[in-house]
Amino acid sequence: MKLLKFLKSKTFLINLVIALTIVALLIVGVVKSLHAITNQDQKIEVPDLTALTLDEVKIVLDDLGLDYKVLETGSYNPEIPKEAVLEQEPQVGAIVKEKRKIYVTINPDGYAQAPIPPFYGKTKKEIVQLIINSGFTIGTYEEVDDIGTVVRGLKFKGQALESGDMLPKTSTIDVVIGNGQLR
Repeated sequence: MKLLKFLKSKTFLINLVIALTIVALLIVGVVKSLHAITNQDQKIEVPDLTALTLDEVKIVLDDLGLDYKVLETGSYNPEIPKEAVLEQEPQVGAIVKEKRKIYVTINPDGYAQAPIPPFYGKTKKEIVQLIINSGFTIGTYEEVDDIGTVVRGLKFKGQALESGDMLPKTSTIDVVIGNGQLR
């Protein structure tokens, strides 16, 4: 009975209103502070960095208040200058805040090197698959007099190749193959 009487008293109701007002003001203050601290009103559109050098990327992003980090070098793309940006994350047009890092992948100096696979004695069909799977392209076929119709050598720009020699990927390799005739 005393509790019910206290809950209906003027003192309790005044204290309840004061407490609720303080809690409401604290909530509003925290929300406003977080909004200001986290720059919720700030919107920066991510520019297109593709084909820019790292020096150019730094200038562009510094002007916008953004930062960058190089993740790695990607697969060589001959249409983009060496040491220029291939890809970026976040993507072009994304909305970010100040000091956000833009992660970039750069174009390497050239195609990666790959070893010449073992080739001697392979058939034409086998060598085609080996060369393509190794990242090279097939050039011309040069037939030589040989009793077998198998590979007798590989050439790059007229120079004979050995198994294990390193060449840039996408290089064109010429195949020397026996014609099945012994003269």
